Amino acid sequence: MVCFFPVLGRVLDRVRVFGVGDLPVELRGWSREVGEVDFEYLPTVSEAFSPCPTHRDVYVRRVLNLQPRINDSLSIGRALHELFLAPLRLVNRVSAGDVIEELSNLKAQLLSDLPKDLVGFGKVVFEASSKVLMDLVYDGYPIPVAVEPSLEGTVIGFSDVIRPDLVIGSVPVEVVVSDNPDYLARKELALAVYGMAIEAHLSNPVNYGVLVVINPRVQTIQFRHVVLNDSLRRETIRERNEVARIVSRKDDPG
Repeated sequence: MVCFFPVLGRVLDRVRVFGVGDLPVELRGWSREVGEVDFEYLPTVSEAFSPCPTHRDVYVRRVLNLQPRINDSLSIGRALHELFLAPLRLVNRVSAGDVIEELSNLKAQLLSDLPKDLVGFGKVVFEASSKVLMDLVYDGYPIPVAVEPSLEGTVIGFSDVIRPDLVIGSVPVEVVVSDNPDYLARKELALAVYGMAIEAHLSNPVNYGVLVVINPRVQTIQFRHVVLNDSLRRETIRERNEVARIVSRKDDPG
């Protein structure tokens, strides 16, 4: 198992290369073009950037009112996703003296949801996230951290509330469990949406995001720094509008 997981300070130092004002972007969270919508339906981020590029999954769920089955792969993905986020939920909730005990209890509880052949990798995922928590608690990083914060989505043409996995300072972080390069590219689009939502909320530019890629097949964790340029932002608007059209017009994409 390989874990390419830099410490928190190193991650933030690297993404600061694209600091405020360094990236020429027309489409910000406060831009009129971002907030303008042509259809009544406002999609969620997960609907717009699901693994299905044609968006027929949204048609089946929203128009035909059929719910997808939860398969083993999806259950494993959710378990690994939570293994990464769970330690960070302890930020500002436990004292430095209680961190080790809290993490130990949490780890045992979450690993029980994994099949035996993935328990070892699950420990790697949990410990990687725990290292970030340790940096925050013991090294005193003066950076606000929010796990799944609620952001206003309607101002950028999405559903009422959107929730990035993690926001460090003003940097959106998306955690994805996959080895599908096409799906990972779609998750970069989701990061652009979160960046624009943060911009609308803070009225400050957000030029980059971080994609945490958890790959259970080869058992690796990687960070990818994503520049939130205009090309990425325009693609998010195109995908958003396409999903809104499908649902509003009940148009089967086939």
